[in-house]
Amino acid sequence: MYVGGGAGNVGGAAVTLASRAGARVVATARPEDAAEVRHLGAAEVLDYRSPDLGEQLRRAAPGGYHVHLDTSGRGLLADAVDLLAPGGRLVAMTGLGRGAAELPLGRLYTRDASIVGFALSNAATADLAEAAEGAVGALGDTPWRPRIADRLPLSRTAEAHRRMDAGGVRGRLVLTVGAADGR
Repeated sequence: MYVGGGAGNVGGAAVTLASRAGARVVATARPEDAAEVRHLGAAEVLDYRSPDLGEQLRRAAPGGYHVHLDTSGRGLLADAVDLLAPGGRLVAMTGLGRGAAELPLGRLYTRDASIVGFALSNAATADLAEAAEGAVGALGDTPWRPRIADRLPLSRTAEAHRRMDAGGVRGRLVLTVGAADGR
């Protein structure tokens, strides 16, 4: 299995769950995060900025990837299709702001591969609650923990949005309600 963005919250959870299920996981991350991603269960961690990343990914899984999950939003669908194993699945869940995506249909169907979309915003509240309970149960006894970048009082919501829009926030910004917020 390939996980792009293995050091992020979603990517780290995917690495952990997949490795716990017995999958051999190859992930991408920054070099300074590689040890942590290996600790979560990745067999190999590659630098996503490497100019020969495609070749490294091919060497890491010569038969291709049965599941390709890019949580980083940096990957290209066309490149992902070329990395799939016969019968592999490409999970599209990021990159909406990148414009039209090219999808090499011929290379996809001649591999008997498939593409599956996933958008959390399509889930009903009850489904989200059930999924959260399942995820907490599945991840509770693992080394994975969400990365919290900062905690801010609710009154600083505008600042949180500005920081997210500017980029560079590594982890989640948690908004809190309490004495610091004047309540």
